[in-house]
Amino acid sequence: MADVNVAARRRGLVIETTTFGPAFRVIARRIPTRRGGGGGGEGDDAAATSSGREVAAEDDEDVIAIHDGFIAPPPFGILHLDSMRVYNSRVRGDTERATMRSVFGISILLGTTSALMARDAGCAKMELLAVDDGNEYAAKLVSYYSRLGFETVRVVGGNGLRDVPDLLVWGGVGTRMNGDLRRLLGKWGGVIRRQNAAAAAADESRTKDAET
Repeated sequence: MADVNVAARRRGLVIETTTFGPAFRVIARRIPTRRGGGGGGEGDDAAATSSGREVAAEDDEDVIAIHDGFIAPPPFGILHLDSMRVYNSRVRGDTERATMRSVFGISILLGTTSALMARDAGCAKMELLAVDDGNEYAAKLVSYYSRLGFETVRVVGGNGLRDVPDLLVWGGVGTRMNGDLRRLLGKWGGVIRRQNAAAAAADESRTKDAET
């Protein structure tokens, strides 16, 4: 988790987690740039405005991404990835956009966080639905999750009664995908560590250039 936190802070973010029974929420929140500005502590699901009014994470302009799901420990041993929302419109300007850009984006930080929680609970499998809303983005979503290491199980939609169980669980149509938790965690952890090492090397190089 230390590597995730380092990677998040290099992007100007802090990772927050909340749990309620088997359900979890992971939030990537912008680190406040001035005293009193935005951001709550770990475990908060809302931030307070200057007037003291709480703002839900979905409406908080400092929340850049939200990841929801639940963990079903053994005998099920499943990490259920319900949703991953990245609010690109909340990224401020080219400088912040460049800071937050990375391989696989911010989502890999949130996904690794939930995978670590599930590993500690004894889970071995990850499952998700790449939602198909009837546009060209659906194919890109499947491609993205495939690059992350997920494998297609089946397409949900247009299969009559066979789709009923998945429709009840996921509430929509799309491509069901599974992943081996430990294998994916190893892959994502390697990506994050390489990014941290590259960023540290770049910082060291800039420091040396400034001293010469």
